[in-house]
Parts: sequence; C-alpha cells; structure tokens
Amino acid sequence: MRSMTGYGTAREEGENIVADVEVRSVNARFSKVSIKAPSSLGAYENELETHALKAVKRGNVALSFALRARGAVTPVTINEDVALAYQAVFRRLGLPEAGIPQLPGVIVNSAPEKASDDEMAAVRRALQRALAQLVSMREREGAALADVLEKSVAKLAGLREQVAARIPLVVNEQRARLKERVDALLAGSGTTLDPQTLAREVAILADKSDVTEELDRLASHFKQARELFSSSEPIGRTLDFVAQEMLREVNTIGSKSVDSELARLVIEMKSEVERFKEQVANVE
Repeated sequence: MRSMTGYGTAREEGENIVADVEVRSVNARFSKVSIKAPSSLGAYENELETHALKAVKRGNVALSFALRARGAVTPVTINEDVALAYQAVFRRLGLPEAGIPQLPGVIVNSAPEKASDDEMAAVRRALQRALAQLVSMREREGAALADVLEKSVAKLAGLREQVAARIPLVVNEQRARLKERVDALLAGSGTTLDPQTLAREVAILADKSDVTEELDRLASHFKQARELFSSSEPIGRTLDFVAQEMLREVNTIGSKSVDSELARLVIEMKSEVERFKEQVANVE
C-alpha cells in the first residue's frame, strides 16, 4: 500500500550541465502532473510526464527542474548596439542611464532552445532518482496507513459482533414489553392473551428489526478490505467504494434499530467508518 503524499529530490551532473529535480505529490482523485522547467526542456515535457505517471498511479504530482551550466556560465549576451542607442537617447534627454540594462533588447537570453543529449541524460538520471525517493516515501507512509486501517477494521468488526450479540436480547425485551402492555390493557376484563397471537406479533417485530443480511454484508466488506491491504496494486478507489458500502450497511442497521444500546453502537460504527474513509482518502 502507498500513500499519495511524498517528496523526492536529486542532482545529477553532465559534462557541461548540473540538473536539479524536485518531485512532490499530494492527494487527488485521479492522476495529474504539472511541470515547472526551463524552456529548453519544453520539447521533452511529454516524456517527463510519462516517467512520472509510471511511478505514480494516483495523485497530483509537481515536477520542478533547474539547469545550470558547470562553471556558473551565465547564458546571456548584451546587444551593444541596442544599449548604445538607448544611451544616446537618454543622454540627449538628460535621463538617468542606470535603467538601460532592463530595457527590451539590451540583455538577450542565449540559452539553447532545446536541451542537448548530455543535458537530457543528466535530467533523466536526476528524475529517476527523485521519483525513486518519492515512491519510497509513499510506501513508508502507506505501511503506516495500512496499520491504521487494519486497526479501524478490527474495531468495526468488534462493534459488529456486539450488534449481533445484542439482537436476540432486543427481541426478548420486545416480547416482554409487548406482553406487559397487553396484560395491562386486558387487566380486569377476564380475557387472556393468546400465546400464539403474542408469538406472531413478536415475530413481526423481529422481522422488522432483523439486520442479519446487513451484518453478513459488513463482514464481507471487512474481509475484502483486509485482502486489499496486502495488494500490490493501487487500491485507494476500491477501498473508498468499500467504505461507502460499509456506511450504507451501518445506516440501514441504524434505521432498523429500536433499542438505545443498538443506537449507541450504530453511532460508534458510523464514526469509525468516517475515520476509515478519511484515511482511505490518502491511499494511492
């Protein structure tokens, strides 16, 4: 299991270039790559994005590239003709000349339009190392997430067992209350309650509050979640769907509950499922 948050950085040197790469990733429903790079890498952005998507299956990924020439060579030139022309006008008008270097056409960026093979080799090596760091961090956080999610499922399973154990007691309590009310209504009338009629009414009440199917489906969802935890594939979306199904079953149990203790257990289960969903939102 991997989380969707991570960070990686790397530096590689070529014959004439130093390449720095920084990679960050955050949670997202789908995969998206954004790239911040010098214009000389513009022709390679599709390739760089493809490398990132091979390493990261889900999440927003930000790639940042910086290139500098070895020996700190500044990739600019000064157009002297333009600078002198500005200077002549400024002197004739009596204007300060300090701002001439910032005027258009004076300083010309002489950086290459497209990175050389040597530069791209350094960029690719740096990107590969940075992505490896990113993936390693996502895997470490994923292992911690797996532990948290496993504990959450274990707690939900325990609550489910408490609900299952409470159901028969609730039916018996309903039977006792119903008999008590009917006996009170028939007191002094000389009429007694037919045991078969009482049994039929209790059966109707038990059927209305029966949550056996919901409990069985919850157990199935818990099993599926645990199986997913050990998967080597991205499981975030599937786990999110499983969490929604868990919540659906818990809500149905709540709608059928006629007992304060069951209601308390349902509220606790809902709260735990919501915590489960919050953690799942971090899973790739």
